[in-house]
Amino acid sequence: MAYTHQDSSPNSIDPTTLPPLQLPSGVTSRFVDTTPQGLVFHILESLPTNLPPSSPKPKLILLVHGFPEIAYSWRKILPLLSAQGYHAVAYDQRGYGRTFSRVPLEASSFRPLNLIKDAVTLVHALGYDSVTTMVGHDFGAVTAGLSALARPDLFKSLVMMSHPTKGVSGAMPTNTSPSYGAGSSRPPPTPDMEKALSELPRPRKHYKWYYCTPPSNDEMTNPTGPPLHTFLRGYFHLKSADWDGNAPHALAGWTASELAKMPVYYIMDKSDTMRQAVARDMANESAAVVAQRSARWLPDAELAVYVDEWARTTFQGGLNWYRVQTQPGIASDVLAWAGARIAVPTVFVAGKQDWGTFQEPGAVEAMQDGRSVWEGSYRGTHLVEGAGHWVNQEQPERCVELILMLAREAEAAEGSAKHRL
Repeated sequence: MAYTHQDSSPNSIDPTTLPPLQLPSGVTSRFVDTTPQGLVFHILESLPTNLPPSSPKPKLILLVHGFPEIAYSWRKILPLLSAQGYHAVAYDQRGYGRTFSRVPLEASSFRPLNLIKDAVTLVHALGYDSVTTMVGHDFGAVTAGLSALARPDLFKSLVMMSHPTKGVSGAMPTNTSPSYGAGSSRPPPTPDMEKALSELPRPRKHYKWYYCTPPSNDEMTNPTGPPLHTFLRGYFHLKSADWDGNAPHALAGWTASELAKMPVYYIMDKSDTMRQAVARDMANESAAVVAQRSARWLPDAELAVYVDEWARTTFQGGLNWYRVQTQPGIASDVLAWAGARIAVPTVFVAGKQDWGTFQEPGAVEAMQDGRSVWEGSYRGTHLVEGAGHWVNQEQPERCVELILMLAREAEAAEGSAKHRL
């Protein structure tokens, strides 16, 4: 049987035959086959130990990674959750890591509805009819947010990390903020942000639009120059609390002059590739300092997992999700929830040194003032000390505290509802 990766290009390696990842104690990996309805999901999971045979099935917490990450990014979180009695599961999203399709996928399969479908399909395949808490980081927060918006009966509470949501407006804008949905009560963005950025005294471009360009995958995966390890080390370092150049703050609006205040890994120099943008700032960093700081949360042996996976798959699958956002016919799936607000208990978590909190002006405010999350459902914004964009890896213990806060609330609400019945 032929196996294909999510970009529909031939891939001769069956992911189920790959050597297992080196995982922390208490974390295991396996494949969950949902064909013909869906994909073959690669999951990492951690279960409570020494459960009596008569005990009920533990509650499920589902964790969703971002870009350029994989389920492995939750390796520190999973055993901490299972130690508190939960079945903790992280999965490689469509287009990422070892999750795969047995048949070639059309480009249109990378659409918002499939973010929800994949999550729902996996939950049922795991034997559950509800998820106590869904946790999404970065692009995974898009998956988690849409899933909670569409299926509050299934996803009982929500933790969004590093990517706040403005909600879904009644009209799908074009050439504007490149994410699913936009705040309907905010001033309209600049009609052509890329043009406005290119006309700055220092010409710039937005990284999400760069990810939508055909050359981006090859430029990141197979360049002439430093190896993939060097690029990913720089990318993770610059977006973490380890880089002294991160001083994030709220931006006044979606304008070129305001966006240009962000680092070049977000607002790139117009002629740069992403590798060149990263190299631009890494040239001023001490290799010894980078190695010393990263050893705390992403030592070379763990970074090598990302390097090996992306070298095998290329970045194409993950980049496909950015590309569909520029195709209104596909991205407009979200209009099914135009004007709807997330109704389940929700928190937003990010590192205090994370520019992701502010890259879409007004998104945090939209959650806080009831425009994207019902006012009675929002449980607060938590900016974590000692963390940048990779908050779930940089400060896993604090993240677990906040996840458990939501999970226990959801469990209490479910118990109360059953008691009333």
